Amino acid sequence: MGIKSIAIAGAVGILISNLLINDVYDSRASIMGNSNIFVDSTYDDSNKFSAKKCYRVTITDDFECQENNNAPDNMKKEYVIINEVDHAITIASQKYGVDEKLIKSLIKQESNFNPQCVSSAGAIGLMQIMPHTIKKFNVQDPYNVYENVDAGTKHLRGMIERYSGDIVKAVVAYNWGGNALDKSGFASLDDISMLPQETRIHVTNIFNYYNNGF
Repeated sequence: MGIKSIAIAGAVGILISNLLINDVYDSRASIMGNSNIFVDSTYDDSNKFSAKKCYRVTITDDFECQENNNAPDNMKKEYVIINEVDHAITIASQKYGVDEKLIKSLIKQESNFNPQCVSSAGAIGLMQIMPHTIKKFNVQDPYNVYENVDAGTKHLRGMIERYSGDIVKAVVAYNWGGNALDKSGFASLDDISMLPQETRIHVTNIFNYYNNGF
């Protein structure tokens, strides 16, 4: 691994530690003392739901610590952009072994990336977690991006395990419930007409996003 790759990995690792342990929200923080890595944290009010907080990791070509991110024009820079929702998805994906693309597709359908979303059935946040899921996983703040994505992904992982890795059944169960699915005889997307209308729309949209993007 080259020195630049090591630098990026180190910066992102420290950033994650600061977020999870120290909850750092400084407008600018230098990382690793006399190094060539800097992290900017900003709030994007124009797109507050999908990019509530962004972190820009700047890597310069030399190892002189700059006073700020306005490095000289002759100094090459590279950037890694991490928004809060993407960051939470990455953490949950790695923690529970669930495909990031599947988590993101589910969030798109469930809440359209709005962490304040509440359904008429009482589902809350990005992954529309229900009160029993909130209680089961001891979620303190279901509107918190990290807690919500963690609990929702953990619940989804449980469905994936229940159906032996079948992500279609897992997504159906996430919306409709495992007991209802088990009684229905549903086996694959070929049986989608067997599902309630809401669940049909839910599953169709998620796998459209999963396969084709959004």
